[in-house]
Amino acid sequence: MGRSYFGSFGNDEWRPRPRSLIGSRREVPNFIPRPRGLHKWTYQRLLRKMRRELNKLDRLPERRLHRVVRRRLQTQYENQLGRIRRRLGLPVGRPRARIWYRTTDAARLIGVSWKTLVRWVRTGRVHCVRADTYKRPRYFHRKELARVIASLKV
Repeated sequence: MGRSYFGSFGNDEWRPRPRSLIGSRREVPNFIPRPRGLHKWTYQRLLRKMRRELNKLDRLPERRLHRVVRRRLQTQYENQLGRIRRRLGLPVGRPRARIWYRTTDAARLIGVSWKTLVRWVRTGRVHCVRADTYKRPRYFHRKELARVIASLKV
């Protein structure tokens, strides 16, 4: 079989299908109790939607897609599954915490705008490290951001 833009599909070898972190059927219990305060029809709709998203995620490796498109679809399905799982009260996987954050990400983590964060750096309320590259971006350490968040809650 010839090669196409998407690669060779002539291999008839068996390969295990990759499973996503959230999309694994092993993580879905047989019985999911309805959370308190959730209407029974909404609960049933969420269960059906979760089944559909899991099926889409399972069929994704079989589709002929460019790898960038495949990755974006996988992310979209996993995010949708995360929202459904959160609504049903099931555990949701989270990304690993980073050590260094850029300005916008740090501002999102704290819950303020990036302009406010830069203003706090100028006044000395928050400490950052500047890179020696052309635009000299600011980097905020995880512990410094935790200190700021703790001071905001007081």
